[in-house]
Amino acid sequence: MAMKKLNAMAILVTAVLWVFPTPARAGEAYIYQGESEFSASFYLIGGQYALYLNAKRPIRSFNAPEARSCIFGGNLQRVWPSQETMSLGAGITISTIVPHKIGPTSLTMPAGLYRLHIAPLTTCDWKFVINSTNQNTASVAPVRMLRFDKAGRPTFSETATVNDKVQFNAQYRTDHDAQAPASGVVQIINRGKIVLTLPLQAGPDFDGAATAFYVDVQWDQNGLKYLGKNTAKFVVKIGASEFTGTGEFTLTQ
Repeated sequence: MAMKKLNAMAILVTAVLWVFPTPARAGEAYIYQGESEFSASFYLIGGQYALYLNAKRPIRSFNAPEARSCIFGGNLQRVWPSQETMSLGAGITISTIVPHKIGPTSLTMPAGLYRLHIAPLTTCDWKFVINSTNQNTASVAPVRMLRFDKAGRPTFSETATVNDKVQFNAQYRTDHDAQAPASGVVQIINRGKIVLTLPLQAGPDFDGAATAFYVDVQWDQNGLKYLGKNTAKFVVKIGASEFTGTGEFTLTQ
């Protein structure tokens, strides 16, 4: 990473972001869909959420009729800090135009890392949505790192090389879904010391489903001095309140 240039930019742009943030509404949201097995993990800040699931017979092509039947199975697991499982359906056969639906239903969800698991035998066209409601107070989720491949496709990862482009990312929400200014910085911490500070952007998440704090970083050979475990710490303001979120990542050659 071009450390001198980035640090200079951080000092200037950070000052602007803290003084002139733009008010906006923000909430958590995760949307996944497919026609087969699938898994994805995501953090929830905790509180009140609306969950929706729809599974139906797939349409194979524009002119083709729906399949006569399909199978759906899946669950939503809380995998950290404790383990709990909510069934979304177990080997359900759909053979009519009536889909298998859950919700939208209101749920109280504790903070943690969650995993959506769609079973291997699934052949239905399915869609899963979970989003925070306006009953929640402002907060920020733990930080995660997206690593981009050569085609620019992002994947959540806990490791990156000194040649990778990455994005540090955390969804956030405003107080009761109200408009509020949001701004902040990310601190990269190596061996207990802050080695880099960069301004965060606040805007649509990488998949457009929600609003997040994020910053893109292109590592280069200057990052060799930070090999090993590091911490990305977000220090943000949402309205008049300050919040922090952290996430660990490993930098390799």
